[in-house]
Amino acid sequence: MWLHRNWDLHVTSSAHRIKVYSINKSRPATAARLKKLEENGIPIVPITLPAEIDFESDEEYERNMAAQGGRDPTE
Repeated sequence: MWLHRNWDLHVTSSAHRIKVYSINKSRPATAARLKKLEENGIPIVPITLPAEIDFESDEEYERNMAAQGGRDPTE
């Protein structure tokens, strides 16, 4: 019985590690993106794949990048 208990602990402690992601649906921008995905029938999982649709136009992207000073870090 003691060996069986050790084996259970070993299996539990050596299990694959998983990453858990959470999505804060209360944020307006996040809620809008989730709604757009749902309207287009695109599943949220797996979240590591890029979306099949654009969430902002090229003009919106340029405006947002200009507002935050671009994507590159300052040296």
